[in-house]
Amino acid sequence: MGFGNVMSTSKTIKTIDTEKKISVLIVEDDLLIQKIHKVIMTKFGTEVQLAANGKEAVDLFLSGASFDLILTDLEMPIMDGIEATKQLRSMGVTSKIVGVTSHNQDSEIQAFMKSGLNACYVKPLNAEKVTAVLNELKNN
Repeated sequence: MGFGNVMSTSKTIKTIDTEKKISVLIVEDDLLIQKIHKVIMTKFGTEVQLAANGKEAVDLFLSGASFDLILTDLEMPIMDGIEATKQLRSMGVTSKIVGVTSHNQDSEIQAFMKSGLNACYVKPLNAEKVTAVLNELKNN
């Protein structure tokens, strides 16, 4: 696996060259954050699909969809990230699930992690966080 460079407005970011594109589900109700995260993930060469809440994410998996990586917000209408993660794990979903939240209190992050997350980051995602997640995904 090699690395290529993609120019960003502020710096060069590394992309991961893969034989098969990594599929990513972004579960986020805020349209601006959806767009930011989609742009970042697309720059890394991933295939991105969006869900506006946890129920949409669960429904996608129930309909047979699968993703290598799920990026999920904590607070969303209809079904939050904690409940969605619990349901996905109870369904046997083994995808890497990463929480992305605006909360930075340890107690809230720990509660989110206990739902079955593999990792949790404070919003917004940036190139360094995405590189770490994708490298870990490729090395497992």
